[in-house]
Amino acid sequence: MRKRVMSGILAVVCAAMILGTGVSMAPMQEVYAAQENGNNQSQNEDDDGNTTTTNPEQDLENAKNSAMGTLQDYQRLIDPDGKKSAQLNDVITKAMNQINAMTTVAGVNDYIAKAKDQMDNVVNPPSDNTDEEEEEEPAPANADHFLMVGGNWVTPVANAGQTVSIVLPVVNMGKTMVTDAVVTPVLSTDTAVWPFEITSSSYSQTISDLPGTDTGASDMDRRRELTWNLQTRTDVGTGYQKISFDVRYRDSQGNSQSTTLDTYIQVNGTAGVGADGQASVPRVIVTGFDTNPAEVHAGESFTLTLHLKNTSTATSVNNMICEIVAAVEGKDEETTYAAFLPTAGSSTIFVDKIEKNGTKDISLELEAKADLSQKPYAVDVNMSYEDEKVNSYTNKTSVSIPVKQEARVEVSEPEVMPASIEVGGESNVMFNIYNMGKTKLYNVQVKTVSDFLSGGDAFIGNLDSGATGAVDIYLMGQAATTDDGMVTLQISYEDETGETTTIEREISLFVSETSYDDMIYDDSMMMDDMNQNQGGSTMRTILIVVGILLLIAVIAVVVILRRRKKKEQKSLEDDILDLDQEEEGEDDEIS
Repeated sequence: MRKRVMSGILAVVCAAMILGTGVSMAPMQEVYAAQENGNNQSQNEDDDGNTTTTNPEQDLENAKNSAMGTLQDYQRLIDPDGKKSAQLNDVITKAMNQINAMTTVAGVNDYIAKAKDQMDNVVNPPSDNTDEEEEEEPAPANADHFLMVGGNWVTPVANAGQTVSIVLPVVNMGKTMVTDAVVTPVLSTDTAVWPFEITSSSYSQTISDLPGTDTGASDMDRRRELTWNLQTRTDVGTGYQKISFDVRYRDSQGNSQSTTLDTYIQVNGTAGVGADGQASVPRVIVTGFDTNPAEVHAGESFTLTLHLKNTSTATSVNNMICEIVAAVEGKDEETTYAAFLPTAGSSTIFVDKIEKNGTKDISLELEAKADLSQKPYAVDVNMSYEDEKVNSYTNKTSVSIPVKQEARVEVSEPEVMPASIEVGGESNVMFNIYNMGKTKLYNVQVKTVSDFLSGGDAFIGNLDSGATGAVDIYLMGQAATTDDGMVTLQISYEDETGETTTIEREISLFVSETSYDDMIYDDSMMMDDMNQNQGGSTMRTILIVVGILLLIAVIAVVVILRRRKKKEQKSLEDDILDLDQEEEGEDDEIS
């Protein structure tokens, strides 16, 4: 008997040494040497050599029941912060599956020791593995061979009953080469784990080599891609699911390593259940909207029509209440208001029922505030409804309604100086452009349309609301006027959407043929005239003086007119500013 007990002890000690020196041995009283006898009892020998009789079946049951607590206590001992809880829980779960199948107490204790050794390797991975019997045991990847899912791969969509391609890009982010990688998806009959039909006995694929970072190649060049063409089950739910892949490979030292790679897919089911097997929540969404009229202008009424859809294929929705809530505008609490107000006073709409996968249109007449800026405004749709089992649900969605603000452009009376020119002469045209609206004007420019004049184009740029653009252009006569002398000025601008608007103004400007002064003579005529009339020189002198005086008078008139124009422009801008202030005051009173 003593020899048999000592042989059992020696076997346990040897097993512990093989599995790793970091495993703590179970106490002596946990080692049992079973001996069958007539009354189904076994004898154990304690440290003092005394023999005791026990029930093997009860001892085995007790050992199995205490195994979970023993491993959990050991987990708290080696991982007090819970940093490796996920990996350790996985080790414990797998160990308990084996322990529950054990037939002897010694087997239970041996597997507890093995599980503790695996837990030690999770918390403190061994630097190298010299024991030939442990070479094939899985070991966590270290910094020299770190595999991960590479690249920003688009999440595949698996529709119920249809085929989908699952691509797994694998890249080695460690330093050294990895070889002989075998990648196997984790299969399951549970659709929440594996939502595909199992049509093959093996789904493993191999990668001959995965270069490390020491090659100097980019992550993209070192990446290897594996593809599985899978048939989605017809009874899958809807949602996102994680697909796991077990990877076993050899590092640069030839040692066997393993890791797990995860990727995600989007599943579109038709069974009316979620990815976790629970009943799906009926969703009502807004698929689009229309407005009548198509363009919504500030200060005008319009009809908003929303297109609703019940996306659920499992239940209809009933007793729906839709509340339309427009965005709130304003700079402070005293001037805030809704961008759109219902003309009937109520913004709530009742819908009795929307069938499974059915649609429904709802309409509401709204009025856009007159002082809205030209931009899109959000409208929230708050929905509450019930399913066929009278379960209550709520949902919220939004639409964006563009609002246009009519542009108001005023042009001052153009000043043309002079109003008649000869061919080759120039005339100056000046006027102002006023932005009287609430929206900004873009790329404001002026062009002159005439067959007898050249020049006259000007680019003003952008004009903010209330701003003024000054136009000062010169026109040159190219040919004599043959019509009524009316010249067209085209003033164009763009709104925020890039749509161009053109307005026209007309001015009167005549072009005449070049005339020559009859008083100009050639040298011989001047000499003859001097000989005939000595008093002629006095007359010419008088004409020259008169011409100079007339030139000075013209210059003075031009200066006076330009000063008068600037004064009138300043007065007009002051009037516009006063008008804007009065409008803002009226808006404040209305608010």
